[in-house]
Parts: sequence; C-alpha cells; structure tokens
Amino acid sequence: MEITKMWLTVNPYSRPGTIRKKTEKIAVHYVGNPGTTALNNRNYFNNLAKTHARYVSSNYIVGLDGEVIECVPPEEIAYCTNQANEYSISIECCHPDATGKFTDATETALAELCVYLLKRYGLTADDIIRHYDVTGKQCPLYWAPTKYQPAEIANGRFAAFKNRVRDMLGNAPDVAENVEELPFCVKILDPELNIRKAPGTSSEIVGAIRGGGIYTIVDTEMVGAVTWGKLKSGAGWISLCEKYVRRI
Repeated sequence: MEITKMWLTVNPYSRPGTIRKKTEKIAVHYVGNPGTTALNNRNYFNNLAKTHARYVSSNYIVGLDGEVIECVPPEEIAYCTNQANEYSISIECCHPDATGKFTDATETALAELCVYLLKRYGLTADDIIRHYDVTGKQCPLYWAPTKYQPAEIANGRFAAFKNRVRDMLGNAPDVAENVEELPFCVKILDPELNIRKAPGTSSEIVGAIRGGGIYTIVDTEMVGAVTWGKLKSGAGWISLCEKYVRRI
C-alpha cells in the first residue's frame, strides 16, 4: 500500500483544520458516485473551498485500482461520519458501478489501510465501523442492509472484511514501510528560496533562505502536483521541487 498525501486546502467546507481530541474508530464509506476515481473525489472536496456547495470530506480515499490518497491528516477532523467525526478517521472508497461493490484492488488496499491505522492508534478490528452503524445511512451500500439486501447478507459481508483485517493484524509491521517518515532533511539548491506562510505559491511570502544550507522538514503537503515542506523552525513552508532542494 502506498499513501499519497494530497491534503485539502484548509477551509470551513472540507478541511476545518481542527485536531481530533480522540481517535476510537475507523469509519468506512463508499463515494456513491460510480466510476469516479480517488483523484476525482479528492478534487471535488478541495473545490468546496470555492463553491461552498456543502460540508463534506474524508481523511482518506481508496481508488478503483487500490490507490490511496490522504486528503485530511488522520489527526484532523473530516466531514464524513456525522457525529462520529469527533472520534473517527474516515475512509471513502470508490466503486465501479451502482451496486457499491468494491473492486478486489480497492478492498485489499482498504484492508491494508485499516491495518496501518489500527496499529498506529492502538485499535482492533472491532473498531472498524460503517457509516451505517452511526446514522443508519446505507453506506457503504454493499455492506449495509437495504430493502433489496437482507441484514444477514450485508452484515456478513462486513464481518468477513473485519475478519480479513483481524487476520492481517497479526502479521503487520508496527509502521507501514512505504509511508513517508518524518522528519527528514533537505539541502537547499536554490540561491534564494522563498519561505511561504502556508503551502502553495498563492500563499504570502514571509522570508527566504539565501546561500543554501541544510534544513529539517517536519511535515509535507501536496498542492496540485507540488510537494511542500514545513520547516522545523516554524518559519513557514518551502517548495520541495527537485530543482530547489535535494533530500538527504
């Protein structure tokens, strides 16, 4: 499993920037928009900062081919699971058709992501919930009782997934090997590299690094196709483009 960080812009509609006081559950959802990709849904969430159409987002999205995008840092609240937002990490899953059934690649990546998060937060497979378990909403559809799908079948599918995760937990490493580890150091290559207040070229310039040097990055955030790094000093963010810096 690879996790790509493409954090949403902090805004009232999809990423309030509020740190969750506790993490007790992992909440699974389906996007409800057949055939859309993880990136499609991530960009929809991010665009809410401009459209103000609704309040919605998730911490993660798992795509049709098993790709995983981190939209909101797992320690922050996302708008996905109603009253459970205050204590749960949310995962939206893409699906190819109206049945809501996940592809094998999607379900495998979802299971791996759940294992990683359960390990990270000291939880168990019993702490995985559906949106249905919180509000009764038929989400994720393939795992939720409906008038077309008896409870024993839907609940059995969900129970089978949790058993899969439970089996995987015993063999899982304490941390995901391919998740980028922080902090790390970079050597500045640009003779005058701007420091910005927040990630992105649209953010205010608050300083500059002149004459190169080695700096520690304590956080990263994707803005468009560019990764930005937060300086350990707290001075701000710098672009991590290869023409500006080199990781060491």
